[in-house]
Amino acid sequence: MSRTTVVTGAASGIGAATALYLRARGSRVITSDLHHADVIADLATEAGRAALIEGVRRLSGGRIDAVIANAGGGPPQTSIQLNFFGSVATLDGLRPLLADSPATRAVAVSSVAALRPPNPSIAEACLRLDEPAALAAARSMVSRDDGPPSATSGTPDEAQIPLELYGSAKYSLQRWCRQQAPKTQWAGAGIALNVVALGFYDTPAAAYVLSEPSARAAAGGMVPLRGAFPGRAEEAAAILAWCVSGENSQMTGQVLYADGGLECRARAESSL
Repeated sequence: MSRTTVVTGAASGIGAATALYLRARGSRVITSDLHHADVIADLATEAGRAALIEGVRRLSGGRIDAVIANAGGGPPQTSIQLNFFGSVATLDGLRPLLADSPATRAVAVSSVAALRPPNPSIAEACLRLDEPAALAAARSMVSRDDGPPSATSGTPDEAQIPLELYGSAKYSLQRWCRQQAPKTQWAGAGIALNVVALGFYDTPAAAYVLSEPSARAAAGGMVPLRGAFPGRAEEAAAILAWCVSGENSQMTGQVLYADGGLECRARAESSL
């Protein structure tokens, strides 16, 4: 029987590659993105999150087998809304539609940026699901007497702000998934919930690194596995597809770093 999988952020990059990979193997895929998708939804907004849930419900007939919450990235001003609250709304909002499948699976797509120390106020607010407080903490972090900084405005601290916002959101997402995975509404309902944290992949989202020679060389030097930099979108797609397949019958609550060994090099045995 064909499985139905929802993939968000599916208009380009890893999301598009994952949708193509799944369809090539006989799955039905319902895609969502800001454009060129089955369900048009901006997951940085409450209205967009509601549109996703209703659109998937309508197109699926009220039953799906898997969810890949891949939508992410975006501009700094919506980083927290999209990368944490949008992903949580996707997973939790679509969870009731997973209940009738014999092999229910869900995956949140994260990043090695989650290895960075998070902003504590943002992370704490995210894990309380307090979106206004998380946004207030983000605004406080970026505020300056001379106005909000730009990612390209010059000073090292200002240049790091978008990455800290993004990393804090992904860190919080990983913690949320780990907290939720063993609970009755997830594991108790037979739903495996995992996270795949990606490294450097050759996609439009990584162009800011891969298109600049010195940045590309620095990033490549961080990846110990020869031939793994940069990753290809179809490689990430294969990992995500296995995580939401019926073959994954035992693994839940895990954060898988598909990054060529970057996390292993950075943390060594500290994460054991």
